[in-house]
This record gives sequence, structure tokens and C-alpha cells, in this order.
Amino acid sequence: MVKTGGSIFIVLPLVVMLLSLLPVCILFVRKVAISAILNVLRILCLFVFLQYLAVYFLQPGYPALQTGFQLTAFTLVFYLFILVMPSRQAKDIMNMFLVSFLSVIITLYVLKGTIAYTGIITIVQSAILTGLSFVTLFQLISNRQIVMINEPAFWIAGGLLCYYGMVVFMESIAGYNSDLSQQIQREKNIIIIVADMLRMIIFAVAAGIAEKNGNKA
Repeated sequence: MVKTGGSIFIVLPLVVMLLSLLPVCILFVRKVAISAILNVLRILCLFVFLQYLAVYFLQPGYPALQTGFQLTAFTLVFYLFILVMPSRQAKDIMNMFLVSFLSVIITLYVLKGTIAYTGIITIVQSAILTGLSFVTLFQLISNRQIVMINEPAFWIAGGLLCYYGMVVFMESIAGYNSDLSQQIQREKNIIIIVADMLRMIIFAVAAGIAEKNGNKA
């Protein structure tokens, strides 16, 4: 069993915060042309920086803040997948689903409080984004006109799959085992943070291979 202390919950979030700025810096230094997908990627990375800053350093242990960040992150990532979808009909369906889903979640929070069904909502949101990651990767693999390794959307979807797939797995374990010790809970959080580090690294790869003329981004 790995020993975990307070220091690791300072070091690891700091690493994620620094890594979240890496894709933004790469896009800026390389002067990549403006595109909708890369713009949302920039916003998402900056949002992750603010999320870790607030949740781990400014207002740690504040449930309402964590809930707000989680719901906003879901919205940003879902919108990113909407941009990746090639079909206009698919975009329209996803837009309607997003509005409906957010309405239900916000209503639930208003009626039951921001800590109601937190674990279940986290799993549902992460499962939805994991499924969309699979769909996006399948579409890219099926498109023989592109080279996946040179496609930013491929790396972005891969990074999101890595992170949200791990969230689903770890939160499912925690959800079905209410007797988990505090030590195991902390180790679960560490694994999720490490997965987020990997997500930011993959995002940096996406920023690094994005074409400067923006044709493929």
C-alpha cells in the first residue's frame, strides 16, 4: 500500500496546473491559426488550471465549488465533441441533449443541494464523455482520408478517453464499496490526478502537431 500524505496533494495538483498551461503555451509559441476546436482546447486547459487552483489551494473541501467546476468541465468537453462531429444532424442532437442534461442536473442541484447524488452524477457525466471519446476515435479511424497521428482531434479524444475512462473506473469502485478506508479514497484521488496529468501531456501533443495554417485543426 502506498503511503500518501498531505504533501502529495500539493505536488501533484501543482504538476497538473503547470501541465495544463503547456498546450496553451505551445499553441501561442507556434502561432497556430485560430480554429474552433483549438480555441475550446485552450479554454479547457485554462479552466483546468483554475479548477485545480481553486479546489486544491484557494477553497479546498468546498463541495459547491467542486460541483460547479465539474459541471462546467463537462459542458466544455461535451461542446468540444460537438465541434468534432462531422454530421450536422449529430451536432443538433448533441446540442439538444446537452441542454436537456444540464437542465436536469441543475434542477436536481436546486431541489436536492449540490452534494446530492455526487458520485452517481460524476459517473454518468464521465461515462457520457468516455462514450463520446470512443465514437470520435472510431470516426477518425474510419476516415481513410486523414492520418490519425497528425490529427489534433485524435489526440484530444485520446486524452479525454484516458482521463474520463479512469474516472468512471475509479468512481465505480468507490461507489460500490462504501466501506473504503480514507487511505484508499486518497489513493483513488491520486490515480485520477495522475490520469489528468497524462491528459494534459496528450493535449500538449495535440497542440504540437496542429498545423499552423489551421487546415486540419
